Amino acid sequence: MFNSVNLKQTDNETFTFTIDKDKDFKILQLTDLHLGFGFISRKKDKLALNAVTKIIHKAKPDMIVLTGDSIFPFLPKAGTLNNRKQAYKLMKFMDSFAIPYTLVFGNHDCEMGSTCNKEELAQIYKKGKYCIFTEGRKELTGVGNFFINLTGSDGNVLLPLVMLDSNMYGEGGWFYSGFDRIHDDQADWCMNRLTDMKKSNPDIKAMAFFHMPPAEFKEAYRKMKLGDKSVIYQHGSIAEKNEHFGISKFKGTFFNKAVENGVIKWMFCGHDHLNTLSLIYKGIQMTYGMSIDYLGYKDIDKSYIQRGGTLITRKADGQVTVNMVPLGAIVSTRVRGVNTPQNDEK
Repeated sequence: MFNSVNLKQTDNETFTFTIDKDKDFKILQLTDLHLGFGFISRKKDKLALNAVTKIIHKAKPDMIVLTGDSIFPFLPKAGTLNNRKQAYKLMKFMDSFAIPYTLVFGNHDCEMGSTCNKEELAQIYKKGKYCIFTEGRKELTGVGNFFINLTGSDGNVLLPLVMLDSNMYGEGGWFYSGFDRIHDDQADWCMNRLTDMKKSNPDIKAMAFFHMPPAEFKEAYRKMKLGDKSVIYQHGSIAEKNEHFGISKFKGTFFNKAVENGVIKWMFCGHDHLNTLSLIYKGIQMTYGMSIDYLGYKDIDKSYIQRGGTLITRKADGQVTVNMVPLGAIVSTRVRGVNTPQNDEK
């Protein structure tokens, strides 16, 4: 666990991280690294590790958030099911930057047949020298539901960061049952916590980080394409085949409860590796992080325009900016009707 005078764990679901409120604080979202650390994936792992290193050096963040599918224990592509080994290697790699980092689980970190479940991976990540992580409440669905409250030296919370497990697959947890989502008990727990925060600070605003996008992201995109001015485009594109969104077929309530609660103003996800869209819908900015993946999707190592990170900056005046940090020089703007050519990434 990250050991610093600025970080305190107050209970099994809350950290306070003291920052200088008069300086910019930069958070780098990285998603879908899909590191195999197996004999089949060595070449592509090297590309991914080099990409992460380049993006971190470019962004110079104060904190890093990994939003799922960081490791990929899928035998046909990685050559291993040993996600214990993968987790230790990821931890060692992330610790090498000497920057505090946190993470949420995706649907592939504990692929079927892999060595460790999420509870076991949690114990590994908690050993990371710069890692901020806790399992959260045992009675809640998922593993790793917790808050990191960015706090001023006076003890007042400046910006709560909510980490949520969007879980893996649906009924029975099998791949072919479809993707899961943030469950109602997780949503209620989150909103109750935020409501308590509002009592002491009615103007508090929060961010949420998770792996799989809510169904409302697709809803907003469709409305935007039809010219609905209530949806505000920010950046990026939907570049998945057939404009695909990897959302759950099971109805989730998290987004609508967040709108009603009014505290969460930013949501960050991953999961769909070619999507980089960011838009504002019903007062919430939903953002697909730029992916790293060289291994998961077929031939994705030959694709460049989606690869990078997302830099989230809390400014000294309290304002927040969200910007893409592309690995290459060109990003896709297909959602705006412009076909952008791919670049040769060096």
